[in-house]
Parts: sequence; C-alpha cells; structure tokens
Amino acid sequence: MTSLIQLVLWGLGGVGAGALSARWNWWRQTKPGIPILMYHKVGNPPPGSKIRKLWVSQKKFKNHMAYLADSGYTPILFKDLYQHWDHQKPLPGKPVLITFDDAYANNYTDAFPILNQFGYKATVFVVVQTVGWDNRWHDPKTETRIPMMSWADLKTLQNAGWEIGSHTMNHPRLPQLTDDERKFELERSRQVLGEFLEETPKTFAYPYGAGEDDEAVRKAVEAAGYRIAAGIHAGKWTADRMKESPFNLPRIFVRGDENLFDFHLQITRGRSRL
Repeated sequence: MTSLIQLVLWGLGGVGAGALSARWNWWRQTKPGIPILMYHKVGNPPPGSKIRKLWVSQKKFKNHMAYLADSGYTPILFKDLYQHWDHQKPLPGKPVLITFDDAYANNYTDAFPILNQFGYKATVFVVVQTVGWDNRWHDPKTETRIPMMSWADLKTLQNAGWEIGSHTMNHPRLPQLTDDERKFELERSRQVLGEFLEETPKTFAYPYGAGEDDEAVRKAVEAAGYRIAAGIHAGKWTADRMKESPFNLPRIFVRGDENLFDFHLQITRGRSRL
C-alpha cells in the first residue's frame, strides 16, 4: 500500500513544505462520507485541445484504481444505493463511486479494460444526441472533436454491470432553457436510453453542473423521474446530505494535471486544492 509519506513526497516534487501547504490542503482532517469520482476523458489529449485538465492519462487512471484497491475501497453504483435505501442492503465498509461524464469513446476503449483488471464497475452519464457521433457541444476552437461511444459500446458496458445514466440530450446549461426545453432534455434523454438499453435510468448528472443550485431545475429533474442527480461541487457526501437533497450530490473532479497525492487528498478530504 502506498503510504501517506510516499504520497507527500510525490506531491512535494522537490519543493518545500511551505509550498506544499500553499498548494494542497493536506493539513485538513479526513472527512467522512462517500467519494464520488468524476472523470471525463481517459487517454492523452489530442493536438489542439485546450481543456487538457479533462484528460487523465491511462497510466494515471490505472494508478488511481490501484490506489483504491490498495486502500480497501470498493466501487459501487448508484443502483447499490437504491437497494440500500429501499431494501436495507448493506454497503461495503469503504464504498466509492466512479463516474464518467459525457460518454466519450475513450471511456470504453481506454478506461473499461483498466477497470476490468481490477474487477471494478462504473457509471457513465450519456449525452444521448451525441451517441455514435462526436462532442458537438464543444467549441472546436477550444476542444478537438473526438468520438463518443456507440449504442453497442453502451450495451456492452451495461452487460458488464455498469450503470448508464442521463446527461441530457444535447449537453445544454439547463437554467438557460425554457420549461418546455428543459423538460425535453430531461425526459427525452431518459426515454431514449430506456428504449435502446431496455432499462430506464434513475440517475442524472447536470451538464457543467448548471442547475444543481437552482431549485426549479432540481424539481424538474425529480419530476422527470430521476432519483438522484450529481453535480460538480467538490466534496464527499453522507446519508444526511442525501436526506436533505438527493438532487445535488457533490463529486470529486479528477483532473489530468494532478498527481497521486492530489488523488489521495481528494479521496480523504473531498478536495486537494485550497
């Protein structure tokens, strides 16, 4: 198991403890709760990509999964939470959720084989209108167009035990839409996923995190038939937080420009940066 001292040395990278304190929150106490990891793209960013922090290399991703294994974490799905709440099915001692936003093809080609090596499953949030196409909601001036998963890819993941959630039809900022437009994005995406995968999702993630703090948007998500919605606010969540609001669960944004010490702090403190 990688020790905390080793992780600190990794984070130091030859700089002083003062710089470490200024950059990382290692001095904060470990926080209780379940971490929900938020990934986007696995692999190396292509030429022209200006959102490089969304890319986590295969090597780093594998190191993250090894850290979870060595630290005794057990990846679960949101489905496991529903079983826990509805039927008192016990959860493992150190649960963690691994999620991917958008459903890029590299989640299937690069992340899926690594997760299989560890026997792990994950949740992928799908931008339904882009299945089999590319990330068309991005401005090509800032982010290169890359392939998204196909329906066959998603079915393979589903058959392997992954959970497939909704990330709307077109990846809009939900608060900027009319009520009818918002309803379409939420309900139609859930309907199409149910038709193609023969299982209607109960789990949702807000594009850009937009709407997680908007009561009207949260109510629309609930009215569309979802039981949980994940946002992008940093932190870990607890059963008390779940009772307060299941429609803005915090997640841990795993950045490609961070190291294993960052990952350790993310898992244990809910954030790595000050």
